[in-house]
Amino acid sequence: MNLYDLLDVDESATRDEIRAAWKAATADLDPTDRRFRAFNDAAGVLLDEDKRAAYDAELAADREADEEPVVAETAEGPATDVPAVAEEPESSDEPATPVAAAHPATSEEADDAPAPTEAADAVPPAKADGPPRWAFIAAVAAAVVSLLLLVAVLALPGTLGGDPPSERADAASEAARSAEDAVSELVPVVLAYNYKTFDEDVDRASAYLTDAYAAERDELFESTVEVDGEQLTFREQVVKEKLVVNAAVTGTGLTRVSEGGDVAKVVAFINQESRKGDAAPQPLRMWATLTLQRDDGRWLLDDICTESDCF
Repeated sequence: MNLYDLLDVDESATRDEIRAAWKAATADLDPTDRRFRAFNDAAGVLLDEDKRAAYDAELAADREADEEPVVAETAEGPATDVPAVAEEPESSDEPATPVAAAHPATSEEADDAPAPTEAADAVPPAKADGPPRWAFIAAVAAAVVSLLLLVAVLALPGTLGGDPPSERADAASEAARSAEDAVSELVPVVLAYNYKTFDEDVDRASAYLTDAYAAERDELFESTVEVDGEQLTFREQVVKEKLVVNAAVTGTGLTRVSEGGDVAKVVAFINQESRKGDAAPQPLRMWATLTLQRDDGRWLLDDICTESDCF
């Protein structure tokens, strides 16, 4: 089963169709379910243009290999057609036995027949034009050695500039893991607050935000909404309703890191629990795409998006 079959989409499916299939497949799964990770990994490949192109090429190569005819092999190796070579008679110092004529020669015919001469009748074998076979084999061997040397040189780190593919893949994987760890650390701080310690909570969350996103948040907090007939800022609303909000990340997936390694997008499954005064807590579960920027070795939150087309 390939990744398209896993998500139940056609190989020509658009990004929106793949994203919708991924959400439908994971809607009822707990993030700790191993199927959840399988669907995440599949969507992570198919939603990334470069990874999807490489995967499609791999599928095409596998199918082409399956269609190639199978050549029967013998126990000693592959079967090949070898032209039969006529065996030459072994040389001998003894004179060759004469072949009997179709009819016996008369004495007159025997007297008139010229005596055979070995030098005149012997025909030397024709020599093939061009270089000998060993020269051709030596040339092919030299070409193969040269090609292997070229491949070895090109495989050396820095030969063509930049890091080898294996190191780039390891770096991208490490960056993705660190971004996911950062999301798990910052969400409980940024998306949680208590009406009793609201100002302190906001200040503490600022350490996890980029300057641009912190400015957007401050602007949001200063805006007013109507609550019970009066205009209140976000802070005033939190205090009036005695809001307490907790948040936690229960799963991450579909992480994408920029080529430069300084921007990451992480899709996280977030559980929020809010309580107003003495009322019962209200749970809220949601998928969110968090955009992070690396600043001085740390990942900072630059945006949170809960729409379906964020990733």
